Amino acid sequence: MLSGFLITSLLVAELGSRSRIDLRAFYIRRGLRLLPVLFALLAVVAVGYALDGWPSPPGPEIYNVPLSLLAVAAYVPNWVQMTFPLGVLGHTWSLGIEEQFYLVWPIALLTGLRLLGARGLGLAALALAVLVTPWRLFLLESGDWVRVFLGTDTHADALLFGCALALLRIRAPSFVGWLGVGGIIVTGAAWASGGMGLAVFMPLATIASVAALAGCPATLAWRPLAYIGRISYGIYLWHFLLIWWGWPAPLAIAASIAVAAVSYERLERPFLRLKDRYGRASLAEDQRPAVTQPSPLGEPKASL
Repeated sequence: MLSGFLITSLLVAELGSRSRIDLRAFYIRRGLRLLPVLFALLAVVAVGYALDGWPSPPGPEIYNVPLSLLAVAAYVPNWVQMTFPLGVLGHTWSLGIEEQFYLVWPIALLTGLRLLGARGLGLAALALAVLVTPWRLFLLESGDWVRVFLGTDTHADALLFGCALALLRIRAPSFVGWLGVGGIIVTGAAWASGGMGLAVFMPLATIASVAALAGCPATLAWRPLAYIGRISYGIYLWHFLLIWWGWPAPLAIAASIAVAAVSYERLERPFLRLKDRYGRASLAEDQRPAVTQPSPLGEPKASL
């Protein structure tokens, strides 16, 4: 959801300040932000498999290492994983969903703004987001829970709600944000413990995320939390490797934060500096969104 909100805010801010959206520069900036550490992860995984350095999980699963690496590099791991397990790269299914969104949404945003304006497109995004829940339920009725869990379309409501919040500039009191944060924690714990099914967890988690993002408690801008947000991409990429080695989750998380901090400072930041050559929107893409600031746009019409 945050990705939908942030990317939409960035693109709309660029349109408001420059009267155009440079898609080429946008995709270059995204590549500079996301690809260096991803390729580093793939290199580590490839070397680990070559040296037989990854513990074998229980069960009969056999991993096609070249297919796993190719699926992640092509940003389709969620679809591939419906049929073939990806082993130590199994957590990248959600990365695939986000990257597929990054590929499609800027073009859809430009087209929608031309045809509908910001308010019309925001309402359309809301309508589409609401339709995702019955679609998920339909698929669950057929028993295909893997398809529901991994599908891009079945997670589209969270992304679309984030887009709608940015386009409609919806804000809520901070207590609503705190309720949302609490809801995320409770639903996440219930799901992790097995006390909540997929059909209930996904819409409740989405609702809680909407509330958290709309209220966005100012406390979450506290500097240490903001830094965790800045390196969260690296935490996400590296943590599963440590868990795969059998590290206890708390130790794996702590180590992942340390690895991600080094990765951010030594690997990611040099590439982030290159982003300046391709311009920046009003919100820095590698930092948290300034959600308390209203968009300068009223009803923009897009132009290339």
